[in-house]
Amino acid sequence: MRRILTAAALLVLAVSAQAATAGLRTPFGDVVVQRLKIGRTYSLYKLVNLPLRVVNTGDSEIGIAIEPINFPAEQAQAGYVPIPSLDWVRIEKSSFTLAPNREAVTDIIITIPNDPSLLGRRFEARIWSRTVAIHGMMGTGIISSLRLQIDSTPPTEEELKNKYVDEHLANLDFTVLPGEADAGLVPVGKLIKLRQERKLAIKLINPNDKALNFRVRSLPVWESVIDTPAGWEPATNPQWLAPEKDVVKVEGNSIAETGVTLNIPDEPLNRGKRFFFIVSIEVLEQRIPTRVYYRLRASTPEPEKDAKTQGADAKAGADAKKADAK
Repeated sequence: MRRILTAAALLVLAVSAQAATAGLRTPFGDVVVQRLKIGRTYSLYKLVNLPLRVVNTGDSEIGIAIEPINFPAEQAQAGYVPIPSLDWVRIEKSSFTLAPNREAVTDIIITIPNDPSLLGRRFEARIWSRTVAIHGMMGTGIISSLRLQIDSTPPTEEELKNKYVDEHLANLDFTVLPGEADAGLVPVGKLIKLRQERKLAIKLINPNDKALNFRVRSLPVWESVIDTPAGWEPATNPQWLAPEKDVVKVEGNSIAETGVTLNIPDEPLNRGKRFFFIVSIEVLEQRIPTRVYYRLRASTPEPEKDAKTQGADAKAGADAKKADAK
């Protein structure tokens, strides 16, 4: 899937849908940034809402480090050369500790030197997102590619005067408990309130001094980049799962409860299924929102048998009893 985003003179192509390795996943796979001006500094988040996001899809807490890395020129993609200096790319926040289902998010700052010899050239940067030693776990990592195309036209004096970076950090901490739940066997064709009927509450913990507003919404599993567990399948329609409230306000140093409702249509294709849902929870006060993913599993009843099939089953049962009697 290819996404094209434009902002002012900047064009970004997210060429690949995602990069992944065991327990670590990112939608920031291969990104092309076009029409960059020399002597300018760019924030990918500010210009095109494209921060780097890395999700812990594993079952244990991990440490993550994110950094630009050097690589051999012969490994650069066709038509590109490695950036001359790692100073061209800065990771706004480079280290995280992530619980399962949590997301590390950081801005990427690109600075192009004011050097006319760079006009019209193409460069590639690589960003390594890796786990660091924690609880004795083995490390793993993902390499993302950031391709930079320098405009052949020099910037105007006005453009150089307006050089700036709008730097925002996702630095508000919060916790969601539990991280996952199993609703068990749920009816189809009927709205079920999971908090009231199955005691599946979602606790939002705000340890900050100021009140925060949490947005709660159901996402397609593919958008979250969370792996679907073996034996389950992504819900056909994520809107079958709905939050009790779209926005939940939690006072400072407080805990609030919320929940979700489930309404799976009574259709043959929805019976006998084991559906997997993702709920995204993020703080609206953050300029670069950090998401926490709540995972929910729900099973549906087997297909109902029509009268003809039930009659055949009854006859088969009676015949089996007669055979046993003989």
